[in-house]
Amino acid sequence: MGDTPDLPPSHPPGTLRLLLGAALILFPVVLGLAVPLYQRSGPELGGIPFFYWFQMAAAALTAVCTSLVYRMLYRGERDGKGDR
Repeated sequence: MGDTPDLPPSHPPGTLRLLLGAALILFPVVLGLAVPLYQRSGPELGGIPFFYWFQMAAAALTAVCTSLVYRMLYRGERDGKGDR
């Protein structure tokens, strides 16, 4: 039953990491709520109105920010399923 190695106890992330993580999560949310910023049709990018390509860029930005926060807060931790 002891085939999994003993892992060191995980320590909570520091305050700076938590604040940076909160800022990275809030940035895309606030950007999405700022509708007057992107409620227009110009400039176009490859014939696509600004509103649509801005929304797609915001979705990509949200994915990047979420990934960065996950990696920053859970760096070096295992999920408990082992290495198999």
